[in-house]
Amino acid sequence: MNVVFDGVCLADAPITGVGRAFLGALAAYVRLSPGAATLLLPNGAERPSIEGLRIVGAPRGALRRQFVLPRLLRDLGADVLHSSVVAVPLRARCATIATAHDLPWLHEESGERSSWRRRAATGAALRAATAIVAPSRFTRDDVLRIVDRTDVVHVVPHGVNLPDDTAAESRSGPLVALGDDRPRKNRVRVARAHQLAAKTASLPPLRFVGPPDDYVDEAEKERLLRTCRAVVQCSLFEGFGMPVLEALAFGAPLVCSDIPPFREIADGIATFVDPRDERAIADGIVRALATAPERIAAGRARARELSTAATAARWRELHRAVAGAHR
Repeated sequence: MNVVFDGVCLADAPITGVGRAFLGALAAYVRLSPGAATLLLPNGAERPSIEGLRIVGAPRGALRRQFVLPRLLRDLGADVLHSSVVAVPLRARCATIATAHDLPWLHEESGERSSWRRRAATGAALRAATAIVAPSRFTRDDVLRIVDRTDVVHVVPHGVNLPDDTAAESRSGPLVALGDDRPRKNRVRVARAHQLAAKTASLPPLRFVGPPDDYVDEAEKERLLRTCRAVVQCSLFEGFGMPVLEALAFGAPLVCSDIPPFREIADGIATFVDPRDERAIADGIVRALATAPERIAAGRARARELSTAATAARWRELHRAVAGAHR
């Protein structure tokens, strides 16, 4: 079986959550199925260092991709195209898998809108795909609001690279909030909540980590996850929640929004708060700093269930199913 992965999410630097999750699972897939994967890398994008992965240049631009990718897939002898985003070529001869990370324009709280062209293109791709992958039940339900295709929508959570459990950890760093500065990330309320909490408790500083002002590479992010006093993720909207999963994997105390995708990952482990209530966030930060060791252990166990290896195994199972059905 010849599986081609569309790395369109890697087109623009810096690579953040979606791209990093995709690359982590792709590396695990190559280890699981040596020689079975090809990556279509947008021209000019940074080349990932994944041993054993075949990499082929691919065009940029939505319209050009619709014309060029079917021919490229035919020349590569692809059985399956697994796209890292929703976009798939509408006339591909092989089976196609679209990945719907989130659909924020369906939710007012996201603060994000979309043009009718983008919504139409998303709908067309979802209807054309042989199968659709969603990282959470929440996003699956959003996909089903657009296309009534319950038989082809599969929940496959993103995976996390598990750290070395023997690594020494000294939690003397700051509080860390991972993510960019879009309104959905709720940075203003989190900053105010930290100020409120600092009036009644001795707190470490709060550091917002992510573009545009504090982008860090994977090594530095892992160092922060190992040493931070707690991870604070109080988004108003998400389709999944990689920082929540990463906090669990690295044993960091976690305070996060009480929203469905975060509950799917960390229910019974994290300190959940109302993301619109600054006082609730402040109280949650203080409580999270006193997280019991057994909850940290439970978080690590949960992360092992959602590893990149687990994601890769579910990908391979889906590839076999859709390739067989397509034939």
